[in-house]
Amino acid sequence: MSSYADAGVDVEAGERAVELMRERVAATMRPEVVGDLGGFAGLFDASALARYKRPLLATATDGVGTKIAVARAMDIHDTIGIDLVAMVVDDLVVCGAEPLFMTDYIATGKVVPERIAAIVSGIATGCEQAGCALLGGETAEHPGLMADDEYDVAGAGTAVVEADRLLGPDRMRAGDTVIAMASSGLHSNGYSLARKVLLADATLDTEVAEFGRTLGE
Repeated sequence: MSSYADAGVDVEAGERAVELMRERVAATMRPEVVGDLGGFAGLFDASALARYKRPLLATATDGVGTKIAVARAMDIHDTIGIDLVAMVVDDLVVCGAEPLFMTDYIATGKVVPERIAAIVSGIATGCEQAGCALLGGETAEHPGLMADDEYDVAGAGTAVVEADRLLGPDRMRAGDTVIAMASSGLHSNGYSLARKVLLADATLDTEVAEFGRTLGE
């Protein structure tokens, strides 16, 4: 009789990954979260929204694009998790909403517990920084579809904003002050172009003097 193992799916590795990430995920919990890690659905007590006169729920889904290629080459995976939260939360706070919780999805050719745990640890760090709970997630092993060392990540987040405090272009007026903030880096946008341009004349191990680190770092 065929088994999941025969098909290339390592159930035990998945369970090991959950155990490795459990403590970090628990650290993101908000008082409104109901239940523990491991259920089929994450639960959030909506009665906490009673303090709003007219609460609007905002939702966003995003990924980190081809920056994963750099993470794989450098074998550094936790920062990808932080980037994922930033991509999702940035799309929520732009309308003035407070992030409440998010969920993640990781697809990989082969579950390596330590790598999955590193990614989720980064997601947990991002959630802590954003003040939202990591309410749930899914790790899917796709043998035959993805190479063993390949993976992709995506996340979805939910936030709340008072209806009369919703930010948008309709609130802009002539004479408003525009404040520009310098970016600290590429973050997770434009990596397909950046890799093509930067790696044409350098490698990820090339030292960049003005940054005091390698290009990959």
